[in-house]
Amino acid sequence: MEFLEIEWCTPLYQEALDLRHRVLREPLGLRLTAEELDGEYGDLHFGLRNGSEDLVAVLSAKPLTSSAVKLRQMAVDPENQNEGLGAKLLGEVESALEKKGYTQFQLNARETAIGFYKKAGYTAVGETFTEISLPHRKMVKPHDEA
Repeated sequence: MEFLEIEWCTPLYQEALDLRHRVLREPLGLRLTAEELDGEYGDLHFGLRNGSEDLVAVLSAKPLTSSAVKLRQMAVDPENQNEGLGAKLLGEVESALEKKGYTQFQLNARETAIGFYKKAGYTAVGETFTEISLPHRKMVKPHDEA
């Protein structure tokens, strides 16, 4: 698997959007709006590509401050789920972001994904809330290596 940073508004970014739509939005009957996509200009986008050059997993990160970032829109192709690709991508993204100076990570996890993020060192904070019609929890992972 090849880890890569994806530049906004490129053919590879469009491929990432297609995967995100298919995995995250289409099952809920939702589409990303033009306004949402324009808001991703300053985000960092990452993916894993398999040997056949197809994106099989994607994840975006929205900088919040010079040291904090919000991870969002993780999607793994259904044909490649349960192969450890989500964990691999998350680890690669965290490492890449740490090299850029980010030390605090947060995300809004779908309730069904909380266990996955707990295994990766994230802690749920606050109450359950509804986002895109599904229950979510805010999760955080401060950089705790000293």
